[in-house]
Amino acid sequence: MKYINYLLIALLIGFVASCSSGDDEGPVGPEGPEQPGGGGQTSSGMPKKELRGVWMATVWGIDWPQDKYDAFSQKKLYTDYLDLMKSCNMNAVFFQIRGMADAFYESQYEPWSKNITGQAGVKPTYDLMNFLIEEAHKRDIQFHAWINPYRIATRGSASQGFPVLDKKIPAEWTKDYNKIRIYNPALPEVQQRIVDIVKEILSKYDVDGIHMDDYFYPALESGEQMKDEEEYKKYGSGFKSIDDFRRNNENVVIQNIQKAVKETKPDVVFSVSPASDFNNNYHRLFADAKTWAEKGWVDVMIPQLYHLTGTTETSFNLRLNLWSQYTYDNHLLVGYGIYKFGDKQYGTHYQNSDDLKRQFDYARTKSKVEGGVHFSAKDLKANNVGVSDVIRKEYKKKVLPPYLGLGKAQLPEAPNDLRLNNGKMTWSAVGGAVKYAIYKSNGKEYELLDVVKETSYDMGQKGTFVVTAVSKVNAESLPSNSVSR
Repeated sequence: MKYINYLLIALLIGFVASCSSGDDEGPVGPEGPEQPGGGGQTSSGMPKKELRGVWMATVWGIDWPQDKYDAFSQKKLYTDYLDLMKSCNMNAVFFQIRGMADAFYESQYEPWSKNITGQAGVKPTYDLMNFLIEEAHKRDIQFHAWINPYRIATRGSASQGFPVLDKKIPAEWTKDYNKIRIYNPALPEVQQRIVDIVKEILSKYDVDGIHMDDYFYPALESGEQMKDEEEYKKYGSGFKSIDDFRRNNENVVIQNIQKAVKETKPDVVFSVSPASDFNNNYHRLFADAKTWAEKGWVDVMIPQLYHLTGTTETSFNLRLNLWSQYTYDNHLLVGYGIYKFGDKQYGTHYQNSDDLKRQFDYARTKSKVEGGVHFSAKDLKANNVGVSDVIRKEYKKKVLPPYLGLGKAQLPEAPNDLRLNNGKMTWSAVGGAVKYAIYKSNGKEYELLDVVKETSYDMGQKGTFVVTAVSKVNAESLPSNSVSR
């Protein structure tokens, strides 16, 4: 009998193991909650939500304004980008508003960006930030304010000079290296300054997100050393090593930004786009992304998976597998490097768009992936080797962006009293809803037709329809009653 018991136990263990194994290769942390209005489906037959974004780089004018310094040209360039995104059914722009300790708004901490007018410290002739945000929101596109934490200036070599430091930035807070000048991450004053800048942005503007890229401690040249021994002696007594001290300096900033966001505007999402290599992040840039995710200090991780698909350690597939394992209550998006396609310096495999399609296909097998962000806007516009064509096909159907906060989403009530009279659909307003999603049944599932702020919709086609209510954080209600015409 005991052998039968042992057999039953073994079978039970095998059954449990088979049920717990998924497409994410054994996640280290627990699965994030599958919530109505979250990354999964709101109800049977409703489309899965997905964030579809683009990074719009302004440092060196890469994507914007591209050496266009008059208001008309700048506005047109930006709205053309947004219209292109809209035509591709994209729903989020990650716009760089602080690339080198500068600002795209009136800041008490840093000067106006050189990249706006061609001259640092010069105010533009129009309300730039409000224009950027309002135009995005007009098109139902989220605006994520992208900031770089430490970088102040760059140069070609140590023999060249840096630009004159703005008087708003204390010189004693900076460190100079061969090719980069940065805020000193080891100083408590600097750590607080970065958090204060985030608070300033949040207090002034209706942004949907605060976003940081992968420029943490600088990646120094061969033979260069960090210049922080004095700071370690002064502030690092509680750490086993100077590397632990450096990682903690970044941890403090990340944790306090999250705290500032939740205390100032809790509906805003805090995201980080680390480099794809965990070891490089941890040991060279001192960015402990695993801890940030596990502790819930970041809402969204967007690793820059700028690699070809394959089976090598550095492949898109293997890197995505790894990042999937370190997704806890935070959310996971894919950073796609569309800039490489069509560029001969990246080799023959990038001379067509086939691998971008494979990247999309693989990402869709990962249940934890809730969308992606593409670098960058000018490459979406250029459509080199047909990358934008691939994106259009992948994003052929409209979808809502997912809920990207931590914990469960508070869902709005479902709209009720949905009616259809003379081709006009109406429903009752829902408290807490900022917009309403209009869906049409294709017989098997519902497809998103449109998103409106009003409680009515002119229906110019026949079919069966439902409406949902959507909150500020993209939590979506259950569907209303259906109507047909």
